[in-house]
Amino acid sequence: MPPKYSREITRPVAFGDSLKEQFRTSPCEHACPAGNPIQKMQALVEKGLFGEALRYLRAKNPFPGVTGRVCPHFCQSKCNRGEFDSCVNTRALERAAYDLAPRGSAQFKRRPATGKKVAVIGGGPAGLTSAYFLALLGHDVTVYEANPVLGGVPRYGVPDFRLPRDVVDREVGWVLETGVRARVNTMVGRDVSFAELRSAHDAVIVATGTPKENSLPIPGAETAVKAVEFLREAALGARPRVGRRVVIMGGGGVGFDCAFTARRLGAEEVHVICLEKQGEMRAPEEDLTQAREEGVIIHNSCTMSAIRVKEGRAAAVEYYEVAACRFDEAGRLSLEPVPGGEHTQECDTVIFAVGMKTDLEFMGTDRPALTPRNWIVTDGSQATSLAGVFAAGDVSSGPASIAGAVGDGRRAAFAVHALLTGEDARVWTINDEDALEPRDDMAGREAPYVVPFAEIYGISQYEREEPQKQACANRLDFSEINAGYTREQAMTEAARCFHCGHCKGCGTCVDDCPGYVLELKHLEDRDRPEVAFGDECWHCANCRTSCPTGAIGFRFPLRMQV
Repeated sequence: MPPKYSREITRPVAFGDSLKEQFRTSPCEHACPAGNPIQKMQALVEKGLFGEALRYLRAKNPFPGVTGRVCPHFCQSKCNRGEFDSCVNTRALERAAYDLAPRGSAQFKRRPATGKKVAVIGGGPAGLTSAYFLALLGHDVTVYEANPVLGGVPRYGVPDFRLPRDVVDREVGWVLETGVRARVNTMVGRDVSFAELRSAHDAVIVATGTPKENSLPIPGAETAVKAVEFLREAALGARPRVGRRVVIMGGGGVGFDCAFTARRLGAEEVHVICLEKQGEMRAPEEDLTQAREEGVIIHNSCTMSAIRVKEGRAAAVEYYEVAACRFDEAGRLSLEPVPGGEHTQECDTVIFAVGMKTDLEFMGTDRPALTPRNWIVTDGSQATSLAGVFAAGDVSSGPASIAGAVGDGRRAAFAVHALLTGEDARVWTINDEDALEPRDDMAGREAPYVVPFAEIYGISQYEREEPQKQACANRLDFSEINAGYTREQAMTEAARCFHCGHCKGCGTCVDDCPGYVLELKHLEDRDRPEVAFGDECWHCANCRTSCPTGAIGFRFPLRMQV
């Protein structure tokens, strides 16, 4: 068979992991839990089309300004360019699309009303993403949120110096502009029952996250501050007093956010105690770099054994070194202490950042199937064992990421739409009228092939480059540390993308075809290689081995395989 090209999308895709015209893809797109169209976004940013880049992003993710700042960037660790020089800074480019797009870009329209009512419990990323897509699909959506403001973890749990409140509020506002109604300060199970919501709505999506914080079963634990509550107070402007010395138990991202916040609240000395060994910590490398810059002291392979209390307040912590630790299926921890590894550290405040758990008391006895760790069991469409009830985000996956919550919320929304209307398209796009449109004709038969670095031929044409640097400041105040890219920096960085698995229209395959089977068509907005004389193809695979993006699929005819 003659070569077949895996093309870049030409219209925003809101839903659909397998596309007929895109049967090959990149490791970065494959690794993104939110399903962002990374290569298309970067191609548009390279051309300076920031508004159009944002349009493609918001077709799948209503929070690119948030994820462009605080996503753990799973995509970057998989970037093929990282095996050549250094990975493309995709997260910063996503933020640039948000920051530099003209205001008012990427505002989509509702489809005609379906007459169906959906309740979403929880106003964080998963719940608001579900509400966003359900509203665009024409449903009557109400979000029930226990807190006074929508936004969830991005609004309450991420400090201002990482994620300014106005970014979250603006993107939440865009969700509400689709027609979503919100009832804040409304706790399901107290102000309205779960049973009432089920009876009054055609479907319910549970997106309550993991609101309860774990503690440690040690003496003096009652004097410790819970991490998320501490961050919430700081986010709401309470500025809690921390004293001169702070000790934090837990070495994940939340623990380090507490450490950096404590420094900005006046703590002179901050210690982080964590079970993980050096080099195996759950916190991203950028957190560890910031910790070094801000003088945060890390105690690896350790855990607390007690908090010493004086006049009702924490005065010191006792901790010991750990040789090994392991968790069982139910999350129970067993530790092997190091003989003689006991230590004491004086302090004024102790903060526990030792994990989160679900709180499903609001469901009463009407609960779906649960895992041993009390996460809600869901299928591939986020449906639970209760009829008409779906779950999305951390309440079903366990503590994960904002990007993962966005992906869950989108899947839940389209599954609910299919259940309520019978319109079960495998692919949904944004049409020319900026509304969702079912396009089952665009669906592929199988998941796209992920192109590895070894298949990026012609690599010598690329010059080795380092990523564009972003302006950063560390003033130990609550202003945003990272200034992001300028327009020129973003365009330069986006140009580093290999576009693995997607045809760029460069024409190298046409030039290298010895049988002149291919031709390059010059379209209005792009060049496009085409098979002009398929019957005359020699099946030499020159086109395949000359393609700099690995975008050509090639199958030898049966007669050549005998």
